[in-house]
Amino acid sequence: MRTDVTLRAAFVAALLAVGAPLPLVAQQPARPAAISGIAYDSVRGRPMSGAQIAMRGTAMITVAGPDGSFHFDSVPPGKYQLIAAHPILDSIGVQLVTPVITIAAGEQKTLNITTPSPASLVKMLCPAAWLTRGPSALFGRVRNADTEEPMPKAQVSIVWSEFDLSGLRKIPRLREAVTGPDGTYRICGLPATFNGKVQATFGGVKSGDVPVTFDKDLLELRSMSIAAAAPATVAAGDTNHQPPRPAMNAQLVGRVLNGSGKPVHGARVQLEGTLHSVNTGPDGSFKLDSLPSGSQVVRAMLIGYTPTEKAVELSSIAPASVSLELDNSVMVLPTVTTEVQRISGLDAVGFTERRKSGFGYFMDEKAIDNRQAPKFTDLLRTVPGLSVTTSGYDTYITDTRSPGGGGCVDYVVDGSPWSSMSPGDVNGFLTPDQVGAIEVYHGSETPAQFQIAGQTGCATIVAWTKWWLQRHTKK
Repeated sequence: MRTDVTLRAAFVAALLAVGAPLPLVAQQPARPAAISGIAYDSVRGRPMSGAQIAMRGTAMITVAGPDGSFHFDSVPPGKYQLIAAHPILDSIGVQLVTPVITIAAGEQKTLNITTPSPASLVKMLCPAAWLTRGPSALFGRVRNADTEEPMPKAQVSIVWSEFDLSGLRKIPRLREAVTGPDGTYRICGLPATFNGKVQATFGGVKSGDVPVTFDKDLLELRSMSIAAAAPATVAAGDTNHQPPRPAMNAQLVGRVLNGSGKPVHGARVQLEGTLHSVNTGPDGSFKLDSLPSGSQVVRAMLIGYTPTEKAVELSSIAPASVSLELDNSVMVLPTVTTEVQRISGLDAVGFTERRKSGFGYFMDEKAIDNRQAPKFTDLLRTVPGLSVTTSGYDTYITDTRSPGGGGCVDYVVDGSPWSSMSPGDVNGFLTPDQVGAIEVYHGSETPAQFQIAGQTGCATIVAWTKWWLQRHTKK
């Protein structure tokens, strides 16, 4: 998101591009007038707080208050248009300009500024042919995370799952768009209600998978940021081309609190899709360094709490700050989970298809429950190819199928790599009753999406929490 300074600079440039001032009705000195009004965001149903309102043809600019109200004093009599600038309009990629109004000497004029309704915007900006596929749309803008400049020709994709006609199997869906010269994108023809994930890609560098929810609102806005690729260093004669990687210069600081606003000590905070993780201190604070810039997702979890996640915008310009709230009640799970619901969640994360492939070792919820294990790592004691040993407070898991035995083991939790800070520390964040499925792979049989960069030949333990599976279960 651009700062107020850069937004104001862009706004002034837009004003100059609008054209010459409208001619004034009164050319001689006269009693000044005033214009007041309310700026309202119809897309999100709330006042357009902080909107910059300008008078075309003058240098007069004001900022709307928390309730959306704005006011111009000492306005010379004449004809004017008001132009609004606000991040919501920036995301949509439209300019909001009022009709021309005439104001007389000493007149007190009221003029409200309102964005079009979501339905009107979708109808106005989406081709009719696309709307036959679905009534909803996703609009936004993509910027360079480290310069805040619009990023044209970036690819934006949204993925979600739909049930087939039987209602038992989920089918993955994908829609894509390419940003225009101003960095804006529009993806039309989406279903009325669904949960999906949005990702931006440019030059081979990807943002995080940012959750987005459609709940019959027709229009959702999601602006994204992404870093430029870091300069690659290639040795002479090296024919191994590594994929582009973003510069790792961003920083994230924050706190984890419970539902009562009290700090949560020892919570695990991780940037999803990466090995960057840390535990919170006694005051609930945490700090993550050397992160990729752009739109990312951070998650917090601790035994006894429902996990939480939040989208964050990271940049090398300045540290980002976030507050995460963990529900301070033990994670509540349905007392009865039907077989259809179990299958639905497992299908959505690809568990069912991978089990059919014949590679790997799989445990579903029933198999996990039957083991009556006190700790997560105890679930793995009888898995072929794994050795589980305990020494003091530490639990060591090794891959006995690696050459010479004692091989490395990687963890993946809910699709994200898990960085172990001490042997078996996963037991402090996952309990058997929270786990809905487990997959175990050895070496080259590990699916590509679970392979961790820089690690080869390791066994991989993939755990899916019931919380995660329920988010992908048929409602």
